Amino acid sequence: MDMRLAFTGFLFAFCAVVLADRVYGFSERFLAARGRTRPGAAASRPDWTDGPACDWYVHFYRSDLTGETVRPVRSAPAAPSPTFRAPSAASRRDTRPRVRA
Repeated sequence: MDMRLAFTGFLFAFCAVVLADRVYGFSERFLAARGRTRPGAAASRPDWTDGPACDWYVHFYRSDLTGETVRPVRSAPAAPSPTFRAPSAASRRDTRPRVRA
């Protein structure tokens, strides 16, 4: 099969699946707004979908993959106390060089 024809077929198949999903979602929202639901929509979820067994995740550090040594993270500098005030612009001396004509 020609690659262009295969790509075109894949593109049409993908669009058909997305369109079918959109139509299904619209029909679900439309029926829910009208107070009707599908017969299988009210079925209870299986027991294994509830509880801590369902909310797992994988956590790893980048150094585990790359083998780099881990440098300690420095804490952020402390914010100045609220009683400290920066000198006003009028009281500071202008340090820019002066240009004379």
